[in-house]
Amino acid sequence: MLATLTIALLLGAATEEAPSLPNPLTLPQAEEIFLEHGLDLLVVEAQARGAEGDLRAAGAHPNPGLDVAVMFGPATNHDILASTGPIQQSLGLSLGLTDNAAIEDILSGKHSLRIQAAAKALASAQQAVEDLKRNELSELRQAFAAVLLAKENLDFAGEVQKSYDQTYDLNSIRYKKGDISEADLAKIAVAKLEADQAMTQAAQGLELSKDSLAFLLGVRGAIPEFEVAGSLEHQELATLNAQGADALLAQGLANRPDVKVAVANREQQEALVTQARRLVMPDIALQLGYSEQCNTAECSSAPTFNVGLQSNLPIFYQQQGEIRRAESNLAAATASEAKARAQVLSDVTQAWASYRSARELVDRMEKAELKQAKLSRDLEELMYRKGAASLLEFLDAERTYIATNLEYRQDLAAYWDAIYQLEQATAVRLR
Repeated sequence: MLATLTIALLLGAATEEAPSLPNPLTLPQAEEIFLEHGLDLLVVEAQARGAEGDLRAAGAHPNPGLDVAVMFGPATNHDILASTGPIQQSLGLSLGLTDNAAIEDILSGKHSLRIQAAAKALASAQQAVEDLKRNELSELRQAFAAVLLAKENLDFAGEVQKSYDQTYDLNSIRYKKGDISEADLAKIAVAKLEADQAMTQAAQGLELSKDSLAFLLGVRGAIPEFEVAGSLEHQELATLNAQGADALLAQGLANRPDVKVAVANREQQEALVTQARRLVMPDIALQLGYSEQCNTAECSSAPTFNVGLQSNLPIFYQQQGEIRRAESNLAAATASEAKARAQVLSDVTQAWASYRSARELVDRMEKAELKQAKLSRDLEELMYRKGAASLLEFLDAERTYIATNLEYRQDLAAYWDAIYQLEQATAVRLR
């Protein structure tokens, strides 16, 4: 019952803090909302703040230790070992102060090594935040492009549906006049129903794509009604086309946060190896003390000051296990850095190939294929109306026109996805 109530409260808090979406929603607005309300981003930022606390703790010096003891000897007529006669009541005081190896910690360099390792961990955590932004902003941009694609598919489906409605109405009149057969009218009716189906599917696709976008933006309650502003337009990026894969790879290696995370992790492990070896040197604590014990007649011990050192002797164990573990972690971190650099090469190469392919497809569509598909459809429709072409030829040209337009919009979406993937691969805004 308590767990259910806790979950409900958490969900309620998340819903209350959910962002309100402007209507219409632009891509820059969506990015701004994500950076403020994205739940994954909030988690990683909290972890980075934890690393700040670790750095502060690593830089702290140990507090000095204080020992205070009060001794009391009761008055007796004997002691345990021998009879010595009456013993007077006595009081004693002992004070001890130790630096808990603070001085040795500084002089040996252990303190600075802890700070160095914690600083690298903080740098890694901060770059992890930037890496999450890089990946999820790319996902957000692609989700936004998916909404634009779904919206344009719905608009086009509406145009096709309207066209088929007009075609069906026109041929219904022709059928009543006996100009076409019932079989031809049935084929047109089927095509009209297919257009109605496509319209329903396009509307559903738009709703689903909006739901996905709203989730990325941090909406956890009922999804509000909103529209997205913009369209899938082919924009030539001259600076991108002039760079080439080699320049993009160099940018990725220099700017990718995951590479910086790997470098910081490797440098942290290097510091931890040095620290593990330095810890073979035992902690040496400086001790200061004062003690005395007296009764009403005399002091059994004179006031005494003492200075001493305390340490463990590294005779049986010299940190071999910790050193071996640190060296193993360093080897793993070095390999992870190499893997991160190789991942940049793979990401840039694949994204560049996708961009070039998508750009070529869009160019071919815009320069020839769209015009040819429309021309073919218009000619077949004209010839069909004049009786020079069959209904099957007209419907085939219509389906080709529809398929070509849908493919063009898919190519445009792929074109922008490839640009967003290049931005993700290089960690550089290319638009």
